[in-house]
Amino acid sequence: MAMRVATFHTTSSLLDRTLTTQARLANIQKQESTGLVSTDYAGLGSEAGSVISLSASISTAESNISAAETVISRSDTIASVLQDITDLLTNARSSVSATSTSDELQDLQTSAAEYLEDLELLLNTQYQGRYIFSGSLTDTEPVDTSSYEATDLTTVNTDYYQGDSYTQVIRLDSGTQVEYGVTATLEGIEEAMRALSYLANSITLTTSELDDVDDLLVDAQDAIITATSAAGTVSSRLETYIENEEDYIAQMEDLATDATSIDIAAAAVEATTYETMLEASYSALSTIINLSLVDYL
Repeated sequence: MAMRVATFHTTSSLLDRTLTTQARLANIQKQESTGLVSTDYAGLGSEAGSVISLSASISTAESNISAAETVISRSDTIASVLQDITDLLTNARSSVSATSTSDELQDLQTSAAEYLEDLELLLNTQYQGRYIFSGSLTDTEPVDTSSYEATDLTTVNTDYYQGDSYTQVIRLDSGTQVEYGVTATLEGIEEAMRALSYLANSITLTTSELDDVDDLLVDAQDAIITATSAAGTVSSRLETYIENEEDYIAQMEDLATDATSIDIAAAAVEATTYETMLEASYSALSTIINLSLVDYL
């Protein structure tokens, strides 16, 4: 391209403006195709910090939801097992009520041993590879009755327990904690173990003791029903928490969308304007470049 000194500055200035217009047109066309102000944080300018903060808040909320969903599943499993134990105790009480003679005691003791074995199996339930009644010792079976024997109906005896006293908790982002774990030392569970062990193993058992056995089973059942209800309350509370977190995520996503999205219609108008400007620049450049000395004679 040949040009005279007199037109050099004008040409350079016009070329710079043309290149700038080209860049702006390319950018607005990219925004049109993606619907986004920018595909990276660098292109968001002053909004980048806010968008990063919003993204972090959304990620945190999603993690909170995932943790809460896991706890709900565990809590529901605990509630289900406790309900099975309640049903087992109902059957045990029926067996006790059906025993009225000394001759029937042996059958009752056989049934009690079976109930005790079933209770042990229930308390050794695993969820996702974790024993749910062992406290923090989730890789240890909580109950072992091989050397456990209740010698009376009044003395608390947790010799069957192999776990620890830790109660599982979930920490919510608000700073509050929700306890959801149950160990096999729960009062109702210990009472059930004691009543069934005494029934199964006592060599001096008489029919006169059966009312006391039934009373202990009733106490055990009541305590376990209360624990079942508590587990359900935990699940309900966390379900509400999840709903609130989901609403929060939706709000943060709306804010992020507002900060990162463009008005497609407005972008189209802007692109048309840049195209018009660019065509005018091309025309002006062509005119200047093709000027010759003859034009000034």
